[in-house]
Amino acid sequence: MWGWVVKVCLGVLVYILIIVLSPVYLRSVNNVKPDRVDILESCQLPADEKETFIIFLSGINSRCDGTVYNYMGFEHIRRQLARVGLSYMDEHFLMYSYTGGKVKGGCWIPNPYKPLDTGQPIQLSVMQLREMIEEFSSYHPRAKFLLVGHSLGGRIAFDYVTMYQSGRAGQGPIKGLITLNSPLTGTPYTQVVFMAAVKPIWGAPAVRQLAAEYQLRNETGIQKNKINAARRLTSEGVYLATFGTRQDIIVPPISACLTDKQGHPLTKGQIVSVSGFPGNFYELLGHRQILKHEQVAKSIIYIYTNPEV
Repeated sequence: MWGWVVKVCLGVLVYILIIVLSPVYLRSVNNVKPDRVDILESCQLPADEKETFIIFLSGINSRCDGTVYNYMGFEHIRRQLARVGLSYMDEHFLMYSYTGGKVKGGCWIPNPYKPLDTGQPIQLSVMQLREMIEEFSSYHPRAKFLLVGHSLGGRIAFDYVTMYQSGRAGQGPIKGLITLNSPLTGTPYTQVVFMAAVKPIWGAPAVRQLAAEYQLRNETGIQKNKINAARRLTSEGVYLATFGTRQDIIVPPISACLTDKQGHPLTKGQIVSVSGFPGNFYELLGHRQILKHEQVAKSIIYIYTNPEV
């Protein structure tokens, strides 16, 4: 009983301290432009999309037991896709694993992984995704992929696409990429320190890399590199949407949603607002609520149902 009370109190304290001690975060929230509305064209329900698969990539501290759907997550999004004829456990839904996987009889099977595995170096996680897509594509040579990643999962997906997508418009296997509260340009060291007090995984190599990137973002030019990569992907025909949450305390919206110097989004994504009445600690930090945001579901449906995208 007391252990639970201490954990709750510590969580609230972390929340308060992050807000108080992170002026960079506060400035980023105040400077971002208001949500854009009606950015998506009305989508018509699809033509046959049998060769389009959606890969869901969960973030730090997630897990997988080796089954396809038990820990896939993205529940609200998967339910919304029923509007285009996909079931909650549809064969077109693929789960990314931080430890890779195998393809049996043309079926994508993720390897089990533990929360600790999610903290491995980001490049290793990117390679696991690359190998799975290549193996699956050998069984399905006409396959196209829509990558949907939350938090670290979105960063892994973004790095994969920018590194390995074909340079010719429409020639690569990636149809679209949607990142949700993903640390595309890192995350502040202050947040990492306090989150590590709650979950040790926040001291893992991947998180330390993200903190270093954010701290040195001006010196290394990572912001400029990500923006240039986003523009290149768009020119190559990849539908790109980077979403951030105004209330996210873990990943600042300026790191999650790529914008120009005036704060205008450079992709089809945007900075959104979420409910102030969360259901758990991570929702308290505004980080997971984006998974239930209607604009995200609309973006995914739009990509899936438009052959020209």
